[in-house]
Amino acid sequence: ASQRGPTADRRRRINRPQPKPSKMSGFWGLVVKPGSKPTPLRNQPGEMVMVLKQAALAPTSKVAAETSVLSISVGPDINERFVLCHLTPGKSEQWSIDLGFGPDEEVHFHLTGKCAVHLTGFYEMDDDDDDDDDD
Repeated sequence: ASQRGPTADRRRRINRPQPKPSKMSGFWGLVVKPGSKPTPLRNQPGEMVMVLKQAALAPTSKVAAETSVLSISVGPDINERFVLCHLTPGKSEQWSIDLGFGPDEEVHFHLTGKCAVHLTGFYEMDDDDDDDDDD
């Protein structure tokens, strides 16, 4: 049986590829208030992918029993809406969601009801320009 010396062990560690962080990420939050004016996901174009993870009724001092309906429009037509969730105080106050939006997508949130809704999630931004693609 052969024995490995310290040089062989050191060589194996040196040649091991080191993981390289490829993305930066962080938390984002947004409050959507009821009303006729839609709430944009972004106030200006960006380079980030934004992922929506949760919608929750805002804590308020006045409890309203009315259901709030959160919907979304993606693209230039803000009148084409899709319902994300119905939130009702005391019954269904938060909802898990898993939707990602690219940097160039125009996204607006719409809310009916009397309670504001807090949206939370995370953003991701590439650290590099993907120059090391093999294609």
